[in-house]
Amino acid sequence: MEKEDVLLAYIEYLISLVKRADETVVIQSDDRILEGFRYEKEVEHFLKTAVDKDLFEVYYQPVFWTKEDRYITLEALSRLKHPCMGMIPPDVFISIAERQGLIAQIGLLQFRRVCRFIKENEYMMKQIKNVKFNLSPSELLKPGHSQLLIDIVKEYELSPKYFQFEITETVATEYSESFCKAVEDFTNAGIGLCLDDFGSGYANLNAVLRLPFDVVKMDRSLLTGITCDEQAAVFYHSIVTVMQNMGYTIVAEGAETEEEVSLLREWGVDMVQGYYFSRPLPEVELLRLFML
Repeated sequence: MEKEDVLLAYIEYLISLVKRADETVVIQSDDRILEGFRYEKEVEHFLKTAVDKDLFEVYYQPVFWTKEDRYITLEALSRLKHPCMGMIPPDVFISIAERQGLIAQIGLLQFRRVCRFIKENEYMMKQIKNVKFNLSPSELLKPGHSQLLIDIVKEYELSPKYFQFEITETVATEYSESFCKAVEDFTNAGIGLCLDDFGSGYANLNAVLRLPFDVVKMDRSLLTGITCDEQAAVFYHSIVTVMQNMGYTIVAEGAETEEEVSLLREWGVDMVQGYYFSRPLPEVELLRLFML
């Protein structure tokens, strides 16, 4: 390792590989793990350059509206390409950015990119309802960050109705002063809120539903087995029915097969997002899709 700080970083990396458990777990270093560590350190190093030079890209995944058989909204997703290693998995660079305290800065850069894209192609907003943009816990809990996002919308002279901010289930239970202020700011500005990854954790349902969400996205993990397991199917269908009866629009995430989509249509799910309809697309391919 040559230096003590690198050795300590490697030990921390080894520890991070262990999922929380009561039993004792032994991790033994090998070439594969060492390669993973070196990959992560290279991403860490590159991330600072990417922020300074704004090297990130935004891909858009279309969301399908089952009622009219067309795309109705988009989810903006961050992508980062290393000049030698190629595309870096989002979960890798996002988790590193969280640790380095860069996620809020990256979020502002990406949101500005989204606003610029919409401004240049505003005709698309006649076909789609809004663009969904993910907000990390760091962004939601950072005082004043919500106003910075709202100011960018005003800077580009765009309607706040063009946007819907996605908040994960676990963050939605954080009733800190900063979080509540952010939710209030977005609501007052006319920006919609979407509950993301519903069903992925153990959040208190009452706490989550006290917030002014318009849309609930069902986590992709809930789709597992719905085409072959009757209990899984009944469970999913029941949640959809209950949430729709409460006035929420439902988005099913992670649909990949015709069988899954057929069931979701049968159950009256409002929107479906997944590889069955489209992968996340770069700007050029997205524009081509909407010109068809």
